[in-house]
Amino acid sequence: MSKKKVLFVINPISGGTNKAGLYQLIDKFCEREEFNHQLVKTTGNNDAELIRDSIKSFEPDVVVSGGGDGTVKLVAEELLDTSIKLSILPLGSANGLATELEIPEEWSSNLDLLKRERTKTLDAIRVNGELCLHLSDIGFNAELIKEFEEEGTRGKIGYALSFFKQLGKRKKEKYQITVDDEVYSYDAEMIVIANASSYGTGAVVNSRCDMQDGLFEVCIFMPLPWYKLFHLTWHSFIGRLEESAYYAIHQGKHLTIESKKGRTLQVDGEVIGKTETVEAEVLKGALEIIL
Repeated sequence: MSKKKVLFVINPISGGTNKAGLYQLIDKFCEREEFNHQLVKTTGNNDAELIRDSIKSFEPDVVVSGGGDGTVKLVAEELLDTSIKLSILPLGSANGLATELEIPEEWSSNLDLLKRERTKTLDAIRVNGELCLHLSDIGFNAELIKEFEEEGTRGKIGYALSFFKQLGKRKKEKYQITVDDEVYSYDAEMIVIANASSYGTGAVVNSRCDMQDGLFEVCIFMPLPWYKLFHLTWHSFIGRLEESAYYAIHQGKHLTIESKKGRTLQVDGEVIGKTETVEAEVLKGALEIIL
């Protein structure tokens, strides 16, 4: 029987932590389990090409994405329309998809998933040409991520500082939203295109989440006075946003969002930029992920 082939793709700066011990752990684990493995490190330059070439030459059975949601997205894009399984090693400041799927962050426990290899086939979304496995949004949170990146302070403390800065900069936009054949108009501070249920912080934005149903959810957060922020946040963390008058949700397979001024769009933690139009469609059964 041939050895299992595992390709590790690691973002060395994700989460702002030193990864030297991780590399040693991977080598020892693969030697013990008799896995044939390779490890590549992303650099921020031509990473998609690096991953693609590594997959082509090594022909792995599994690719492990070690980083945050952006690294997972980068790897997953190269696994579409293949039989290669995806495993997630959460190392980033934001590990929303791993949190959603209850994938362990502790390194040894995570590597042990490769021995059992229990998998689940999940949907994805194509948003303005970008692959989305977790959550995309336009408005408040995308501006928060942009602020976080510009500040250059990595880790959860930096993310929290950016969050409180953005609270004071909230602004609404008028949107026309077409979900399948239905048209809606909203004033909103943020619109979330959701494959999953919650952000890495645990804040639930989509209580209707089913990542295998061939549908995604469009979650609209309408303008609210500052003294209602705690109320909305509480509803979010207990998964009862639909009880709020400042929230609406729709399900579908195709989506168009249009606005006159345009707002910042992010996809799985990656800031795409300002846009007046967002197009999204579901990719049913896009990836096989190890849980």
